[in-house]
Amino acid sequence: MAELESQAEKPKTERRIERKVEIEAPIKNVWKALTEARALKNWFPLDARVTPGLGGKIFMSWGADCEGEAEIVAWNPGKHFAWREPTAQIDFTLEPHGHKSLVRLVQSSSSGGSDWENEWFESTSYGWGFMLASLRWWLEVHSHETRLVTWRRVKVTWSREDAYRRLTATKFLFTEHPAEVLRDGAAYKLRAATGERLSGVVEFIRVDRGFCVTVEELNKALLWFSIEGTAPNIEVQVWLSAFGLSQLQAAEFGDRWEKQIRSVFSDKDSSNSQ
Repeated sequence: MAELESQAEKPKTERRIERKVEIEAPIKNVWKALTEARALKNWFPLDARVTPGLGGKIFMSWGADCEGEAEIVAWNPGKHFAWREPTAQIDFTLEPHGHKSLVRLVQSSSSGGSDWENEWFESTSYGWGFMLASLRWWLEVHSHETRLVTWRRVKVTWSREDAYRRLTATKFLFTEHPAEVLRDGAAYKLRAATGERLSGVVEFIRVDRGFCVTVEELNKALLWFSIEGTAPNIEVQVWLSAFGLSQLQAAEFGDRWEKQIRSVFSDKDSSNSQ
């Protein structure tokens, strides 16, 4: 009996991610960005399909290994939109806030506290920071443009902590020490190890996860570095959300940065990450 009890599934507890963002755009524009497939692809998934209305469906994809369809469980135009996945429910509520729109996100899920579930929760929470920054950036800066994404993923054998230290050390990604320059909400200027000069504003930085910056030199793009997974299955990712660049320009950017990241982590001795 004791053995059977030890094998029983741990009780699930509810976990919530709550975020909000103010956007300088009318509620009607924000609603379209949340609920229309064409608009969704400009800030959220790489591909999307929406059957609108309560009981409808929303399909989103970031590639064959990360895609799925969910039921729409709330549809109150201009106010409340939600869908339910097998492991979570995602709710958006919208409110006018002066000449801006206030968007509140709540993701509710249950967890047994396993390492995999904890990583999924933390990674999702970090990812929403980027997605909501992308929503605001598209609506405020590029609402009449189509997003072009370059997304490169490099598997590494390092721990998350060592990978983050290596990414933010001098002369690996940048010739200066980025930790001395990158601060939430602050302006920055850095020379990349790829030879490029980058400047803009730091959208956010999270220790051991990554950071996101705007890039003036790439027509006000968003550049996001992320460390995903649990050891020994860690990925270092670079994501560029670009507007007004050609496919060739975006691909060449991705090639340069993927090559640099592979070079950064070619030394498997993580003790050299300091």
